[in-house]
Amino acid sequence: MKKLFEMIWILLRKIENAIMITSTIILVTLVLTQVALRYIFKMPLMGVEELATMTGFWMYMMGSASGARERNHIRADLIHSVMKNERAYRMIQTVVTLITFILACVMTNWCWNYITWSLKSWERSPALMIPMVYSQMSLLVSAALMAFYFFIELLDNIRQAAGRPCLALPKAPYDE
Repeated sequence: MKKLFEMIWILLRKIENAIMITSTIILVTLVLTQVALRYIFKMPLMGVEELATMTGFWMYMMGSASGARERNHIRADLIHSVMKNERAYRMIQTVVTLITFILACVMTNWCWNYITWSLKSWERSPALMIPMVYSQMSLLVSAALMAFYFFIELLDNIRQAAGRPCLALPKAPYDE
């Protein structure tokens, strides 16, 4: 079971990184192409902004999921500087993570409802008529991944609040 979890954890990281790298390359290429066409050749291409926005959705949403996985998302954590008892701090962190996990589940549900509505209405982008569900799907994927990662963080905080060592999650090759 542990090996399966590790394989899934590593596979998710590789997929997220591939999406982030690919979308970044596409986004930079689109912006550079539009700048060159508009300012050098004086021939702007319609729809590049739409493609860039749709690509940006995937880049940003996978970045947010990656931040949740690596636990380096933005936090306003002042409790650690005030709280000296490590176990009490871990209990507070467990409650905070539980709330975060619940909110991520609610967000995942909202995204699911949004995607099902979008599939029914089949809304399209104004210039290129690309179905908007392609970019909107990044919201659902990201929310589901964040809920999963916050659940793992919750389990880890529960373990640490109980005095057990933290979970040994697989590290990225560049972390070692």
